[in-house]
Amino acid sequence: MLPHVTIPPSFAVLLEYFRPCFTAPSFAAFRMLATGLVAAPGRRTVVGMLVGAGRHRDTPHHRAHYFFAKAAWTLDEVGDTLARLVVGLLTGPGPITVVAMTA
Repeated sequence: MLPHVTIPPSFAVLLEYFRPCFTAPSFAAFRMLATGLVAAPGRRTVVGMLVGAGRHRDTPHHRAHYFFAKAAWTLDEVGDTLARLVVGLLTGPGPITVVAMTA
């Protein structure tokens, strides 16, 4: 199990929208890596995310790599959740109309 990561409450609320996309262990890794991605002082690599989350000394980097390689989650589900979150925050409640034009 990955160590607990301290996350600002506003960011923690945002990340909670993604909880259904993951198993409990995968969500813990997601929270840590997402926090590290935002806070990373340098390059946005897996190791850089560990540094940003302040977990580079106590979390073996292979655990973070495992999250992307073999953990139980799908990019499509995370992308769908992100799209719904963005649309919901930008438009508010109610239906929206999407117009697509082709050439």
